[in-house]
Amino acid sequence: MSPLHAGLSMLPVGVLVAALSPAVGRFVGTRGPRLPLLVAGSALVLGGCMSLLLGSSTPLPGVLASFLAFGVFLACVNPPITNTAVAGMPRAMAGVAASVVSTGRQVGVTIGVAISGTIVGSAVGRGGPAFVRTAHGVWWLVLGLGVGIVALGLLGTGRWASRTATRAAESFETLS
Repeated sequence: MSPLHAGLSMLPVGVLVAALSPAVGRFVGTRGPRLPLLVAGSALVLGGCMSLLLGSSTPLPGVLASFLAFGVFLACVNPPITNTAVAGMPRAMAGVAASVVSTGRQVGVTIGVAISGTIVGSAVGRGGPAFVRTAHGVWWLVLGLGVGIVALGLLGTGRWASRTATRAAESFETLS
């Protein structure tokens, strides 16, 4: 693909993020982070599974379908993470919490790109079927991360997590 066509192929991801993120943010604000985290993790699992089925001769609509799953993931994962980090903090520390979450997100993306590049790096020059086979390692990793997000969404949004967040917020209040 030319750079223009490759960029246009990624457009569904950006469109979904721009379209869904505000609604997900409002949902998190009114109903909490659990459902968006479960949707995000499930979408990442689905995207990983769909990507495992891709081959060097997969038509573009098949590739774009997997991109849609990743767009849903991105749109649904960021609002609950940011909201959860900021909501439990005293107002005076909300900016610090948001910056820590943002930094963590950037570090995670950087490490993910580095790991993915390490996995597929040896096959980049060979292309075609060799690259697709090697990329399966990345898609299995993505699938596993999606399962982890679902698990964290279940564990991190229950009563135990709420009590823990309340205790943490109280300890910060006593420090101020």
